[in-house]
Amino acid sequence: MCGRFTLHSSLKQIEETFKVEHSDVTVLPSYNVAPTQYVLTVVQRDGRNVLEAMRWGLIPFWAKDPKVGNRMINARADRVSESSSFKRPLKSQRCLVVADGFYEWRNTGGKKIPQFIHLKSKQPFGFAGLYDTWTAPDGEPLTSCTIITTDANPLVRPIHDRMPVIIPRRQHKLWLDPENHDLSKLVALLAPYDADAMDAYAVSPAVNRPANNSPECIAPLA
Repeated sequence: MCGRFTLHSSLKQIEETFKVEHSDVTVLPSYNVAPTQYVLTVVQRDGRNVLEAMRWGLIPFWAKDPKVGNRMINARADRVSESSSFKRPLKSQRCLVVADGFYEWRNTGGKKIPQFIHLKSKQPFGFAGLYDTWTAPDGEPLTSCTIITTDANPLVRPIHDRMPVIIPRRQHKLWLDPENHDLSKLVALLAPYDADAMDAYAVSPAVNRPANNSPECIAPLA
């Protein structure tokens, strides 16, 4: 699964990576992004990539209780095209959740040690995401998203059996295009990222608490 990640890249880096035109979005660095928080996403609107903030934890448009989103922070790649909650967004409501690293916990002798996983390039990247908009009883819309997970690659497998899907830059356009309804091609993108392009190391247990949010969260464990 993916339950925590980081985003401390500059707005300029993000705009260049995702081919976003100049944006007035404020990006505050976070070293411990947690479910139910608002996350930065890339979506395609009128043929342009734009940055939008969405709540992490997808609330389907038909949900009666928004708390259902607390259980939908992730969607499994092998089931996403069949799920009543995710099949509709998969067809035309796809996004990239912007990140530059994520955490998983390695079980070592009965003790779970957090590991920070990132690209060797240290550049920002996009998790495969789906979004939906739920309308509250007072008429206020709430847009939320989920991160798709897949089988772990050889780097992540000793830490956890699953990992978030990272969409390679060359495939951003295909994933974001709302006119692309070819589910077979979309599901084919939900593969483990190249392990040779990634790195991982142990970090402090301080990351276990979402309230801890500083560069120390990604400092290598002594």
